[in-house]
Amino acid sequence: MTDLSWSDRFFRWQAGTVERRALQLVAPQSILRGMFALTAPLSGSIPKDIKPMSDSNGALWFTPPEVGPNAPLLMYLHGGGFTIGSPNTHAALVAHLARFAGMRAISIPYRLAPEHPFPAARDDAVAAYDRLVAAGTPPVAICGDSAGGCLALQVAQHARDTSPIQPRALGLIAPVADLSGDIAHRFEAASDEILIPPAWARRILTSYLAGAAPTDPAVSPLLGDLTGLPPTMIQAATGEALVQDAQRLEQKMENVTLDLWPDLAHVWHLHAGRSKSADMALRRLGAFLRDAAG
Repeated sequence: MTDLSWSDRFFRWQAGTVERRALQLVAPQSILRGMFALTAPLSGSIPKDIKPMSDSNGALWFTPPEVGPNAPLLMYLHGGGFTIGSPNTHAALVAHLARFAGMRAISIPYRLAPEHPFPAARDDAVAAYDRLVAAGTPPVAICGDSAGGCLALQVAQHARDTSPIQPRALGLIAPVADLSGDIAHRFEAASDEILIPPAWARRILTSYLAGAAPTDPAVSPLLGDLTGLPPTMIQAATGEALVQDAQRLEQKMENVTLDLWPDLAHVWHLHAGRSKSADMALRRLGAFLRDAAG
């Protein structure tokens, strides 16, 4: 194990015991959703001078005071296997990323499965991007983690194909990029998948797809056209199952910086403000976004 801080070691232990066991044993996604809503805000810390503000669409806006209300905009899509999570669960992550990128940020809500299976989340993410463009506040960067990374890729593809205004940077944290194949086996075979048990990966697939073909590029962006997308940084833990998606995206996309971190759990960035590794990773991602966006 690398030289992790005591808090990083604690969060690694927590992910591999408490959180993994909950994902393994608690089948109803609605219960997991409630548990995550209660615990996630405690695992990170929003900077005291950044006050999230909600809008009429349920999105959260983050404006670091040093950048001001007219700063470039970062659009963020939260993870959670398309079934759990919200802008609130990822607030610490997004607040710190906004500061490190020198941007304002908006964290987008979207409908969750199994109540709202594919394509509800994708439709909501695309519609949010289109609203921002129509309002004269087009995002210069699009980011997301895990399932939100999948949605961020889909929004970037949509912008490339339909919008006259393109984002200038893309940030993906352990993105879900390919839902085809034997998902459970991929998680069983991962050498250091600390957090996600195969059983949850299997339930997510059933809940989210609800009969949709996993090989459809609209479901699995890795199987679609990935040309013409903006400069991209992808971060992931070296041994997690989804590092395979990150590596395949690096091979298929045109301008990718792959940033791999050892000995950490899936989306360790959620512990921003309480974890040295989370803050370091977000600082690196923020600097990339700031430089790429110009």
